[in-house]
Amino acid sequence: MSKAVKAITSARQMLRKLRRHGRYVPKILRYGTPRKIANIIMAEAELRLQKTVLRCLPYYYIIDICNVCNLRCPLCPTGNTKIARKQDMLTLDQYKGIFEKVKDYALVVSIYNHGEPFLNPDAFSIIEHTRQNRVGTNASSNLTWPKPVDVSDIVRSGLDYLTVSLDGVTQENYEQYRVRGDVKDVFENMKALIAAKQALKSKTPFVEWQYIVFKHTEHEMDQARKLAEEIGVDLLRFVSPGVQPEDMHDKSLQEKWMPENPLYWERNPAIVEQRGYLFDQPCYYLYRSMFIYTGGGVTPCCFAHDSNHDFGNILTHSVPEIWNNHKYRSARMLFSKKRPSEPRLETLCDKCTVFRQDGAHLCGIRPAHEVFLEDRARAAAANVNTSGEEKEADLVEPVMDRKFNGGCAH
Repeated sequence: MSKAVKAITSARQMLRKLRRHGRYVPKILRYGTPRKIANIIMAEAELRLQKTVLRCLPYYYIIDICNVCNLRCPLCPTGNTKIARKQDMLTLDQYKGIFEKVKDYALVVSIYNHGEPFLNPDAFSIIEHTRQNRVGTNASSNLTWPKPVDVSDIVRSGLDYLTVSLDGVTQENYEQYRVRGDVKDVFENMKALIAAKQALKSKTPFVEWQYIVFKHTEHEMDQARKLAEEIGVDLLRFVSPGVQPEDMHDKSLQEKWMPENPLYWERNPAIVEQRGYLFDQPCYYLYRSMFIYTGGGVTPCCFAHDSNHDFGNILTHSVPEIWNNHKYRSARMLFSKKRPSEPRLETLCDKCTVFRQDGAHLCGIRPAHEVFLEDRARAAAANVNTSGEEKEADLVEPVMDRKFNGGCAH
């Protein structure tokens, strides 16, 4: 990559980050309290100081109210059926029990992680309950469902921010990644959602069209820009494809999905091969956020889709108890420039090549980059192609037998 391209890429990445951060400013103004704002400031300070034991508590919570999806996206652990935890939906009462433990610290709750949140019949009641307790809400949706959803209920629920996952503008290209999806349904639902906002005179949800720039979709970006303007979405955001950390060594995935345009190589495994990590910074998830699954399992990030990687369980412990437990402390040691003052536990983070690990050598563990290169060499030697057949596992149907009314609790 030339110096000019690197400079442009860096500028584009910074611009996308500023736009992304801008989504939180209204939430600070709307939901911030002196206590919450002080906690956010402390979290950001402790991140920069790369502390191991924190005084702050997480201020951004990802509560996966439905780790079930109707699509089969090949790079998603739900879509490719590699998710190794029970697939389920949270009822409103179950959500309330979890939310009660986080609401005092939460600025924002995102109600999605490894599933399609609007398959959950209690989704709108969950959003309403969160908002009524002065906490912001985000959701991400494929906007194409096996059973109808009244998009007006998305508006009436009070949802602050909605990300619509739509990669490509034609069915031929869209369905290459969004397997089982119907691009026509997505566009119709997106138009209906914008119309519902106008009819209800609502400023929310802020609607972001997220377009993953795959090799097979990059040529449709100009068409997407025109359609975004016609439809009236608030933001069209082009993002880089991503590969799960455990599959990063598989070069065939990189070759199949990564676009030709280097401006969208932010999460390209080739970067890991070159410098050892994707993002040139310590992991911020360990200082800002907590991911909570339907069974109460707590993980440090969205990549921990195996229940064996859980750092704790919110149903049996409080947020402060989990936040500074031995697993969290051990994970943060990887990003601290100080030698560990206690023995550490091995965690999922040890082999993570997403962030720069300044303290790995002080922890006495092998650099994640070395493990990555060994795995890549081993995969190449064995001619392994983990992106091969897409299994049609019947994971979604049993859960979706629950009554689906799509209603909004008013």
